[in-house]
Amino acid sequence: MRVEVPFEIVKLEENSYHLFVECIVNGNQKGDLVIDTGASKTVLDGDFLQDFQDVDIDQQEIQSSGLGGGVIDTQMVKIESLQIGELQVQEILLARIDLSSINKMYEKYCQRRICGLLGSDFLLEHGACIDYSRGIMSMG
Repeated sequence: MRVEVPFEIVKLEENSYHLFVECIVNGNQKGDLVIDTGASKTVLDGDFLQDFQDVDIDQQEIQSSGLGGGVIDTQMVKIESLQIGELQVQEILLARIDLSSINKMYEKYCQRRICGLLGSDFLLEHGACIDYSRGIMSMG
């Protein structure tokens, strides 16, 4: 079954936009994710994520890097559930990283914080289609 999830187009600067979608983590933590088709993995901010299970993976396999080229400390974790609109995924594996520098940018430009990035791993697995004109992402 396909679900349609509304997203918000947030203008950071002239001709600079990001897509925010609401999520619920583990049934009780609400937050905003940035739909990031350029991110290979879905990640949650270490400060946001409270309840998770460590996953034993070789750390060299999961090192992350941003556009700035630096390596970001990354921890692979399993969470109970991630819900986006009516789509709820149980026992999902994702990365836990420090997004404080990204959140400083969002606070500066749009007075918002994010809880994570919805990456291409999730988008591909769930067949996401982004309709910018309608402000809807369909998945499922």
